[in-house]
Amino acid sequence: MQQYLIGDLAKKAQLSTDSIRFYEKKLLIKANFRAENNYKYYDEETLKRLIFIKRCRALDISLHEIAELIELTKQPKQDCLVIDHLIEQHIQQVEEKLNELQKFKTQLQELRQSCSSNTTVDRCNILKNLKLSTDKPY
Repeated sequence: MQQYLIGDLAKKAQLSTDSIRFYEKKLLIKANFRAENNYKYYDEETLKRLIFIKRCRALDISLHEIAELIELTKQPKQDCLVIDHLIEQHIQQVEEKLNELQKFKTQLQELRQSCSSNTTVDRCNILKNLKLSTDKPY
């Protein structure tokens, strides 16, 4: 069975060693064993788990949700409706973020339209609309 040191594991998973240590602290992965030289060794299953975590994070799935999914994999005969529900909740969160981002975009576009590029900073309507005071030193 293939064993990896953290640097090799990081290269294989295309993650930083800091990320691997972070996931280990969050108990999402664990070292297979620690050798006499105090080096930790990780197995192929840990590599697969890291790739799973990386794919989930790329979808903005939270660490808490990832932990839930990992726990569910330990019960392979359980109905997958639990997973469907978790992903449906995540889709709802993404839709809420999209709506919020669309509002931000609209606000930024309105700010941009309020400004004439042919003016000075002290007359900039963007700053006026944001109510940025240059009178108070910070």
